[in-house]
Amino acid sequence: MGVQLDYSISNRLDFVGQFVYREQDNQDLDSITQMAFIRYDVNPAWEVRAGRVAADIFHFSDTRDISIAYPWVKVPTEVYGIVPARSFDGMGISYLKPYDSFNLTIKGFFGEGESDFTSGEYRPIKFENLSTVGLELTSFDWNFSVKHTSTQAENENPDSAFIAPAVAQLQPIWSGAEAFADSITLKGADITYTSVYYNRYLGNWEISGELSHIDSDSIGLRHSFNGFFNISYLYDAHTFYWLYSFADTEKYFLSEEQPDFPINSDTALLALFVDEVANSLAHNQHTVSLGWRWDLQENMAFKVQLERTDIEARGGGLRARNGLVVDGEADVAHTLFLALSFSF
Repeated sequence: MGVQLDYSISNRLDFVGQFVYREQDNQDLDSITQMAFIRYDVNPAWEVRAGRVAADIFHFSDTRDISIAYPWVKVPTEVYGIVPARSFDGMGISYLKPYDSFNLTIKGFFGEGESDFTSGEYRPIKFENLSTVGLELTSFDWNFSVKHTSTQAENENPDSAFIAPAVAQLQPIWSGAEAFADSITLKGADITYTSVYYNRYLGNWEISGELSHIDSDSIGLRHSFNGFFNISYLYDAHTFYWLYSFADTEKYFLSEEQPDFPINSDTALLALFVDEVANSLAHNQHTVSLGWRWDLQENMAFKVQLERTDIEARGGGLRARNGLVVDGEADVAHTLFLALSFSF
């Protein structure tokens, strides 16, 4: 549930605010404020934003909570369920250059923020030195964009904060303990997000897709390749679509990655927790969806989406679960979504 406000202060200056309630861990004005920024049009080519702005990490990052902006009931979980935050605090600048057959937009942002998700208690990951650059080419029947974000984790998440010191204490019996403990730590780790998006209209058909890559210096957030491919058919006020999305991350097995790690009756539980930390964000699943969107009015749409998700063993971190990710077996989930999207 949410509301977005746009207020024009002058012909060049306006304010945008978006407030969304999603059962956040911390219930206050700061947590529900998704956007609150001043936008200044320097001239037709240059625009400056300052304040809390939408996280422009992947193509739909800034509109993921505005369901009427895309055909599906929700953005693909395998791509956007991995994005750590919906907004960041800082300053951004964009440049627009029109050409004969397309418009070129270049964007830049620098700031900081914190994660949306937590682990049991309210201890969000804070991001500092966050910078984003993006390039977008837009025409009347196609769109292409590339985005790259780099940041650094300012603090530790609860799991690695508990595991890393315990591993370091193995130094007397394993010479590589302290170095390995550093690789578990998320604090200070460099994190990168990169995505490429394309869509094209061909008569009543639309094809679109996005590929993204995530990586960091910590084994808790390792190399991940994600994406989606969509085919839509438009008929009057109706849109019928087929959507395929995936998340692919290499599974982590401590016994294979660190064969010298001393695993015995005293350290077996610690070894299990190391595997859990390394696999909690190692998502491995793919989803096939069929859906229908009916535009009842210009600002209102009814949507139905049926999806099948195949989850690999140790790859179910994107779904609610009981127990450890590393104990998770391969599974299949079927989900039916109904939604009414509107704007005013």
